[in-house]
Amino acid sequence: MSVAEQSSQSFRKRPSLRLVSVAVLIGVGGLSLAGCLLTRGVVADQERKLLQQRTEEAGVTLGSGLGAVQTQLSSLASTFASTNDTTAFHRTATLMTKAPGGFSTVAMVKQGPTPTLVSVAGAPLPGLPGPAVAAMNTAVAKAGLTGTIVATPLFGGNKNARRLGWLYAGPTLNGYAVYAESLIRPQTQTPATSSAPFAELIAAIYAVPRVQSDQLIVATGPLRNLPLRGDVARTTTPVGQGSPWLLIAKARHPLVGSVAKAMPWAILAAGLLTALLACAIVETLARRREYAMSLVRLRTDELERSMGELADAHDQLVRQERLAAIGQLASTIGHELRNPLGVLSNAVYLLRGDLGPTPSDPAQRHLAAAEREVSAATVIVSDLLEFARHRDPVLLDVDLAELIQEVLSVLPPPTRVEVSTEIGPAVTLRADRDQLRQLLLNLLSNAYQSMPEGGRVTVGARSGGGIVRLWVTDAGEGIPQDVRKRLFEPFFTTKARGVGLGLAVCSRVVDAHHGKISVESAPGEGSTFRVALPVLVTPREPADDKARTGVKA
Repeated sequence: MSVAEQSSQSFRKRPSLRLVSVAVLIGVGGLSLAGCLLTRGVVADQERKLLQQRTEEAGVTLGSGLGAVQTQLSSLASTFASTNDTTAFHRTATLMTKAPGGFSTVAMVKQGPTPTLVSVAGAPLPGLPGPAVAAMNTAVAKAGLTGTIVATPLFGGNKNARRLGWLYAGPTLNGYAVYAESLIRPQTQTPATSSAPFAELIAAIYAVPRVQSDQLIVATGPLRNLPLRGDVARTTTPVGQGSPWLLIAKARHPLVGSVAKAMPWAILAAGLLTALLACAIVETLARRREYAMSLVRLRTDELERSMGELADAHDQLVRQERLAAIGQLASTIGHELRNPLGVLSNAVYLLRGDLGPTPSDPAQRHLAAAEREVSAATVIVSDLLEFARHRDPVLLDVDLAELIQEVLSVLPPPTRVEVSTEIGPAVTLRADRDQLRQLLLNLLSNAYQSMPEGGRVTVGARSGGGIVRLWVTDAGEGIPQDVRKRLFEPFFTTKARGVGLGLAVCSRVVDAHHGKISVESAPGEGSTFRVALPVLVTPREPADDKARTGVKA
């Protein structure tokens, strides 16, 4: 794959948007959103002001209509006061009840603790209703020199038709009052007039200064939408000296105009489009720059990798030559030392026989020291020979319990060191017996040497799941972290005596059997070497140069 193809592939794997592109997108988009919200707030504020203005204009219009009612009743009262003729009053009142949209009943009432009807025109009125009596008392109490009008809340009837009373009282009536009554049908929607301001509003008028469904007088919108909610405006209209009426209104269409209403969203759309365009430009420039930089990095990395591989190849060649020479020397030394060690071992054995069954304590100590040192030298020679000549395992059925006992007899524990075994039932595998023996000898020898003051060593083996697990645990001083990383390197040792091949040979044996070896240790807590080997070992492929030279891959 060429450098350009590698750079292109690496470029495609990166995130779709760079941080700077995201920042531009968020920044410009945020500004457009802020402009939209600001403009929307200004438009909404203007809309609220226009709605309140139109509502107040509608309240003035409503007040004008209520003023006409007061004018009619005061004119009727003036006619009666000037003539004191109930017949003329009845005739004029009848005309008022027959006028389109007029009163349903008009009556002259004699004031007093129990008001009485003097003359009634229009619909029958058996007596003055209770709300009208209360309104009359209010009108009489508040009547000035020119008189006053008081409207009652809606009363009587049902939700489809209710009554609204008007009562006019004044000093010129000499103890009389004019009472008029209108029939209100709140469940019938009143169409909006074409004249301003009601043409622009959905309005609801209540006979009390609060929203109360049973006091609805008229509504210019669908009754299912009552009470009006959302952006609404309120105003009250005085009705003579009585309780004011509430007018609540909502705009049918945006009062500021459709262009002004759509302006915030137009600003947002334009801002987002600008943000996307700016993000695309910045992203394109960033991608081009990054592509060029990636080409430079790839060429630089390729050059550095080539130089590193060349240095590694040189070091590997030098290491192989050195290990080959050391291996040849180790093989020669091992062969030369094996015979003298065998002679020394036989001599110690014969000396022990010549000393009899009860040798003296000094002689016993000297013999034990000689045997121990000969055993240690034998292990070193075996490591040298095993390292020098690499061979593939000769697979045989191996009983690990028997092999462990044999190793313990060949390499008995030193003074003050105890050995215990944890061997599961029928732990067998197919492996090279001599190589496993060398593996156990090395691990056990290291365990002895890690406890100069004595302690316990545990050798265990268990089989399960097609895997045989071996472990050797000691109670020594533990192994530091930096040392554990190099334990299985050839000729690496921290001991005053030894050549550093024991664990390297162990690693090679385990590797030849397709297994794994590991160590668990901490300073002051002892160490445990664990080996996992397959029960059935398949034939191994030809070993490479690193394996032949003992270098761990």
